[in-house]
Amino acid sequence: MIDRAVTPARVAIVIFIIVFAVTLARFYGAAMLGLGVDESYMVVMARHPSLSYFDHPPLTFWIVHATAWLTGSEAGFVLRTPFIAMSVISTLLLYQLTARFYGAKAGVWAIAWFSISPFFMLSAGSWVVPDGPMMLFLLIAASLLTPLLNPNTRHISDARWSAVGLAFGLALLSKYMAVLTGVGALLFLLTDRELRPLLRTRGPYIASAVALLVFSPVIWWNATNGWQSFGFQLSRSVTSAGFDLPVHLLNTGRMLLGQLAYLQPVTLIVGLWLVVRFFRTGEKTVSGRYFLCLAIVPIIVFNVVVLLSRNTLPHWPMAGYLFLFPLLGSWFAKLKSSSVVLAKHAFAASAALILIVVVLGGLHFKTGLLTRPLGFPPPRWDETIRAMDWFDAKDALITRGLLQNGEPTPLYTLNWIDGAKISYALNGLADVRALGSDPRHFGLLPKLTPESKVLIAGLLPYDDWETRLNRVRASLAGSFCEITQHKPITINRGGVPYRALFLLSASSC
Repeated sequence: MIDRAVTPARVAIVIFIIVFAVTLARFYGAAMLGLGVDESYMVVMARHPSLSYFDHPPLTFWIVHATAWLTGSEAGFVLRTPFIAMSVISTLLLYQLTARFYGAKAGVWAIAWFSISPFFMLSAGSWVVPDGPMMLFLLIAASLLTPLLNPNTRHISDARWSAVGLAFGLALLSKYMAVLTGVGALLFLLTDRELRPLLRTRGPYIASAVALLVFSPVIWWNATNGWQSFGFQLSRSVTSAGFDLPVHLLNTGRMLLGQLAYLQPVTLIVGLWLVVRFFRTGEKTVSGRYFLCLAIVPIIVFNVVVLLSRNTLPHWPMAGYLFLFPLLGSWFAKLKSSSVVLAKHAFAASAALILIVVVLGGLHFKTGLLTRPLGFPPPRWDETIRAMDWFDAKDALITRGLLQNGEPTPLYTLNWIDGAKISYALNGLADVRALGSDPRHFGLLPKLTPESKVLIAGLLPYDDWETRLNRVRASLAGSFCEITQHKPITINRGGVPYRALFLLSASSC
């Protein structure tokens, strides 16, 4: 961190060290970890360009499609590179946004804690998921609106309002929950007596119209597909099942612990304390109110929704926590000398812990290093299969003569998760579809042409897999005839057998 002798050169050096170190860690993760389930699904569906998709708006899929087309590669390291680049830009924007109101020292503290928060470091920082693009465009939109906080520049130009609408529209085109940050911006205007008259001018409506225009492909796609995407996301947030206290308490606990892990304790605890302090004290700056309004809507909404849902995910409020980092940076920058030493020690300890987890985690996911001394099979809790690439399936199917160049082989899986992992690994050599009640966007792909022979594959459980396989065959008997069981496909981790996929051949009835 920088000391009290703040100079532009020293600030630039510290920013470079932070960005370089974290970018190095992200590239390390990109090299060591295979694509996760959501990432594999993104890549597979990006092969089928569409105005939108069943579970997410299209921008991330379009980025993946463009990257694969430009590079000629679907390698995870290649596809993750644009997302790492976006995270670097987001970090610099966050610094600029914080330093503009609270000074360079606050900006450095903000990006330091931002960069070691696991969610922003890894998931939103490097993975092929919608969070990274959404965060980038929300930061751009928030930066474009900052002249409103200066009494001398509050009536910004129509061109700037259009740029705000474009940035916000691209955030919406990345992920639906960006709309809550827009609600936060509206809340800021409504709660400021001097800014409220802006709602009677054309600027905000120009921004809204541009954002709606950018988002219009998603609306059109939903309108022509029974509003499936909107309905799916709403159904995930609020369940129609009756209230079950143990289930909802368990979900609430998982949500809180997940946020603690994604942000790491110092960031979450200090950030929430600053929110409480803001409401309790009389000192309310315009900039503080601005960042708080952008932050609290997603945080409150998703931590209230957890009481109505059985399966809320802890990364949903992260777009809100993003805008607490300027306040966090400001607080750390104002600490007295004695407290700064403690803060630096806390940061160093947090960064060291995250670094150890990233390094050892990457090695373990790649090689099984930590549990290999325990023998085979690995413990049940050692579940890394869905963060691995299943390329062994491709090699096995080619060796057995079940995959050939030319017309893709029709292949079914029992769920969208196995479908995403297998389809990514087979790299277009199989035309994969998912069976079951939740096929996601697989269910919207063109139906397979009836074939005399199809393949059916999926992940086997750790134990009692023969019983599981017999149940699978029984469930398929009504749809397929002459089901033939093949030798399972071994998935290796670090050159050692780890898990297996069942493989069946079946004839259409």
